[in-house]
Amino acid sequence: MSNTSVSTLVRSEFKKISSTRLWWGLLIGAVLFTGVNALANAAFAGVDPGAGQPTTPGLDTPEAIRSVYAMSAFSGTYIFALILGITGMTGEYRYQTITPTFLVSPRRSRVVVAKMLAHMVMGVLYGLVALVAALAVGSVVISVRGFDLGYDAERLWPTMGLAVLAVAIWTLVGIGIGTLIRNQIAAILIAIFITFLIEPILTFALSAADLDWVVKWLPTNVSAALMAPGDTLLEYLDWWAGGLMLVVYGLVLAALGLLLSTRRDVS
Repeated sequence: MSNTSVSTLVRSEFKKISSTRLWWGLLIGAVLFTGVNALANAAFAGVDPGAGQPTTPGLDTPEAIRSVYAMSAFSGTYIFALILGITGMTGEYRYQTITPTFLVSPRRSRVVVAKMLAHMVMGVLYGLVALVAALAVGSVVISVRGFDLGYDAERLWPTMGLAVLAVAIWTLVGIGIGTLIRNQIAAILIAIFITFLIEPILTFALSAADLDWVVKWLPTNVSAALMAPGDTLLEYLDWWAGGLMLVVYGLVLAALGLLLSTRRDVS
């Protein structure tokens, strides 16, 4: 059994994922959250928010169209992809299936790599479904507001493809976190806490200290750079640099998790 191939393990991972209701529950959440994001981005694009805040680009600009479609799909989905990745690893420990899993393939690195590959494919699925939701909701709101749907906007289609890729890479980040923190609830709470609280606070504090050169390297901001957000309060990396850094974050976490998972006792 020690010669179990990675492809066989990947198929096994797909069976594990599809055998639970978690994956489609998270997918439903991603679709709903994406729809809300697309609606808000389309409804308020070009509207003066008041209170001295800058007006966002209007729906007659490529930046706004990319925000409605690509950015909405990413921002509405990546946290669900992250949780999917985390549970893909921590679920083995929570339900005590990790021992038989490693008995089937004593080379633990193959198991972790198979989990990475299977969950990244699921991440692509999540990204594509979310993109369809963003296109559907965004198109309706844009039409109601009397603007062109903007399907020919500059860099729209490459940006949507990069949004899907970014969602997939966040599952890799989740696998890395799940291998670093075995407790499922703790891993999810810590990941959400850092993503939704610590990182925004860091972004605000570092920006206030004129350290924008640090801000743009934070994980969520390098993800946003992929969507080419245009004129914003933050200075993002070039889209290609953002994509590269997101891959680096995912691989570093996954590599740390792989190192620990191959050395830890599973009992």
